Amino acid sequence: MSRLTFMPFLLLLSSGCLADEVRPVAVTINPIIVDGAAIAPGGAVAQIQGLKKGGDGFVSVRDAPSTKGRETDRLTEGTFLIRTFAEGAEAGTKFVGVVYDRDVNSDRSMLERCAIPEAPPYSSGAYKGPCKSGWMAARFVRVLAD
Repeated sequence: MSRLTFMPFLLLLSSGCLADEVRPVAVTINPIIVDGAAIAPGGAVAQIQGLKKGGDGFVSVRDAPSTKGRETDRLTEGTFLIRTFAEGAEAGTKFVGVVYDRDVNSDRSMLERCAIPEAPPYSSGAYKGPCKSGWMAARFVRVLAD
């Protein structure tokens, strides 16, 4: 390989712009807006359901809405979480943003534990904690109450 063709490859490699790389995407919380007014928090209580019997027993949480996103956690059937509603999300979306807390013994709601206001003023923007967040396959997330 000549020095001239090798240099652009090194620049591409050092910039992190290879085709298979998926950059992390923050999960966002956006309240539900009707007629210009925020009427509800940007998430709903959900549960992981529908894992294949005899499968691996978990669904991956990823840092981007893609199977190429880095796996950050694994959640099992029945785990409760908050499914976020991204602007422009349509039926058939393959990945959804989720926020979750593994503290199942708390007497506080998950929205409260995860600092997502249940009444105005609602949060808006990238979720920063205190709970964990990420992206998972939409087919395993069933909304229980919104």
